[in-house]
Amino acid sequence: MSYTGATVRPIRQLALLGVLTLVAAACTSGDSGSVATPKLTATPDVAATPVVAATPVVPATPEPIPSATLPVAAVLPATLGDPRPAPPLVDLVNPDGSAFDLADFAGSPTLIFFGYTHCPDVCPATIGELFGVFKAAPETQAVFVSVDPERDTPEFLAKWTEYMPENFHAVTGSPGAIRRAADDYGVKYARVETTSTAGYTMSHSADVFLIDGDGQLLLSYPFGTPAADIVADISTLPAG
Repeated sequence: MSYTGATVRPIRQLALLGVLTLVAAACTSGDSGSVATPKLTATPDVAATPVVAATPVVPATPEPIPSATLPVAAVLPATLGDPRPAPPLVDLVNPDGSAFDLADFAGSPTLIFFGYTHCPDVCPATIGELFGVFKAAPETQAVFVSVDPERDTPEFLAKWTEYMPENFHAVTGSPGAIRRAADDYGVKYARVETTSTAGYTMSHSADVFLIDGDGQLLLSYPFGTPAADIVADISTLPAG
């Protein structure tokens, strides 16, 4: 009996071991009874697309048209070979309120220029050239006709010209008188409203006109003509 009992225990142990082996195999084989571990798929590296900031479109700010680019009437320029009587500039007044008379400058070469005292660039540049003419040809007279009567009153012009050379004269007048004078010389001008503290500016043609001692209109000079060129023409005129 002992032999039989000894034989049975190993068989049972082997049988139990076999069952355990089958269970273990089932657990590792992905059987339906097992807990499946989800497979994680690595996210592929995606190269970062650089973000390009759009360049803002800024509308261009219109710049004021330089007054020197305005057209001049067809009657000009005059030439030394084609003199004509100079328009007399009637109904204009001097800074002291007296009537202006172009005939007062008879016998002297005279330069006529239309502009305004608040001009930021063209007028100061032209006046600078006129002062250069005075140095080389001191007998020359110059007349500055304002196209801005609203601000360039006789009282204002008196202060503005206080330290100017004696042969530099500034005149003004009513809007109608200034318009007629400008038309006679083929000068164009217009008021331009702005957002500046000044409130407005004046766009105007910027020619300088040469009149001889006999009152004849001889030449017109475009903006930017150097003083030396004007002096060279004045030197050809007969002495007054």
